[in-house]
Amino acid sequence: MCRVGPCADPSNHDPAAAMDGPIAGTRPGGALPRRLRPDAGVAPSGSRRALLAGVVGAAAVATGCTGTPVADARRANMSTASKPVADEAPAPPPVVAQRAEPVVDAPVPAAQPAPAKAVRLGVGGLTQPSYASSPTRIIYYDQPSPGEGGTFAIEASGAEPRRERPEWGHVDGDAALMTIPRPAQRDSIVMHLATGRQWSLPTTSSPVFSGDGTVVAFTASAAGAPGGPSTGAGLAGWTTARWGMTTLAVGAADGTDLRRVQLPVNGSAIAWVPGAAGEPNGRLLLGGRRNESDDPSYWTFDPGDGALTELARGKRLTGALASPDGTWLAHVTMWSGVAIDGLWVTRTDGSARRRVAMIGGYRWTEGNRLVVIPHRQSWRESHVVWEVDPATGEARRLTDPDSTPFSIANYDWDLAPDGSQLVYVSTVDKAMWRLDLGAPTRGRGTVAPVPAPPPPPNEAGNGQPYRLPFATPPGPSTWYVGQWYGVTTSGYRGRNSTYAQGQGIHFGIDFACPCGTEVVAVGPGRVIAIDGDFGSPPHNCVILLDDGNIAMYGHLVERTRHVKVGDRVVPGQVVGNTGDSIAPYTCNRNPHLHLEIRKQGRAIATNPVPYFEANWDDMGLGTWPGPRFERNLDDPRAHQFLDDQPDIRFGGPIITNFARPWPP
Repeated sequence: MCRVGPCADPSNHDPAAAMDGPIAGTRPGGALPRRLRPDAGVAPSGSRRALLAGVVGAAAVATGCTGTPVADARRANMSTASKPVADEAPAPPPVVAQRAEPVVDAPVPAAQPAPAKAVRLGVGGLTQPSYASSPTRIIYYDQPSPGEGGTFAIEASGAEPRRERPEWGHVDGDAALMTIPRPAQRDSIVMHLATGRQWSLPTTSSPVFSGDGTVVAFTASAAGAPGGPSTGAGLAGWTTARWGMTTLAVGAADGTDLRRVQLPVNGSAIAWVPGAAGEPNGRLLLGGRRNESDDPSYWTFDPGDGALTELARGKRLTGALASPDGTWLAHVTMWSGVAIDGLWVTRTDGSARRRVAMIGGYRWTEGNRLVVIPHRQSWRESHVVWEVDPATGEARRLTDPDSTPFSIANYDWDLAPDGSQLVYVSTVDKAMWRLDLGAPTRGRGTVAPVPAPPPPPNEAGNGQPYRLPFATPPGPSTWYVGQWYGVTTSGYRGRNSTYAQGQGIHFGIDFACPCGTEVVAVGPGRVIAIDGDFGSPPHNCVILLDDGNIAMYGHLVERTRHVKVGDRVVPGQVVGNTGDSIAPYTCNRNPHLHLEIRKQGRAIATNPVPYFEANWDDMGLGTWPGPRFERNLDDPRAHQFLDDQPDIRFGGPIITNFARPWPP
């Protein structure tokens, strides 16, 4: 698959794959040219889909393509924009490069109706479709019958799907390469799809290929915590080992000429970008920290001379995505003050930065246009597609919600390389749909004011029994969903350790937020435990709700001073403050609220999503695509949506020991 979703997350790196000795490149039989693709000339150096995402996501709404939004009784109107918070003074830049252009906001244009057409492709219940080089060919994983799994393709015209190959993996190098990690062998198999040649790389940590498929970089060793920008929002947690700098392996894509390069940061590679003189693949885009207490940053790094140039810094950085030619970086800055938080586009030579006046999912197209699907104010609204020119900040709307309403399940969508169409999974029927956007365009947009933020979350509910556990709406300055309840990739990896007591799944929702954020009662009830044996250290608060369910608030920063055992609480009443989840709980590691809903006493954990009136699909802010649920390749339609997650009984047998999991 193209590198989006869980497989793009550096938290997915396998620490067991670290190499301690010399790197031995493996050359496949016969000579393999440095340039693996048959075409000539200089290809773009930035991978269109090298998306190291942060966190987002959620499930809910749906609109059809008949011109009328489709209401879903499980959801209700909820605020989605960020409430301003007090500005925080950002940490001073640690290094190098002065920016040649002042920071300015990218303007948002007035609404301009544009022709668009949505077409159902007839593939239902599957997630994470993606375009593979062709603007009309969409690939995805399926197993329609036992033994018939693999990579399927469907033309955007809606022709019958066809099985292209039995293998399934990450697709890189302008769709020329497929990578299949093999944790048991501590390596990855790489296939050159046009020729069928194969070789191995000594890593399972998501190798980063250049856009032209000629060079590669991957983590060779690292000591201590990952330390990078919060691209996984704490999905994999942090280690407690000694802090140390990361070593990369860099060389030809076929594994030859690999050499170790010591980074001046603890972090990971994101993409290849042009060198200082504009040469292809001259530098690496990195995310990480220079020391354990530092804020994360994005840099460019020259593996030849070691030059390091800082591009961005913030309390939390997420969603790093390089443009096709590697000259631009899009990312989201969070929790650093309302003047800084939001979606940014930055020249990778450090010469210019702009903040885009939208927040939501985004992809690059050829020609360095950024296509954005903003976070909606309500699940009842249609999603809308915009394009932004990063060089000028000019933008225009590509779809009209009145003529072409559509709603994306959990921001699960991908864009054709030329930007002419996108594929998405609809909340209406959980099927794949194609949305035609028309031919690529140029020209100035009409500037309009930034839309006002939506009202705060509903207090009463209007259908579902609970309100959200925050007084503020989600946004880059407040909070967002970092990990869902259910068969998440992180839950799968900890199924026999961290989550063994919960049958191997993540048995709550993680809301990422700065330490000290106030959390409120989701419903009326009585406090029955404070710092009890419910887990989620360092502190927790447990409420027996009037309907008989239990709400457990975990990873609080202190023993709550707001309530005591026996107190009655009402919806919206403050019951605690959020903290960190990793000792020594310094609040610069993995700050979030872990919220559980239990029933039948405390014996069963259940999916919180159906209990809340909320715009779940947009609650992860769109900064990574897809649901990040572990996929059972023998049953690929099971547990892939936010509302399709099983109850678990504490102490029961593990239910996620898949024979063929993805990611492996």
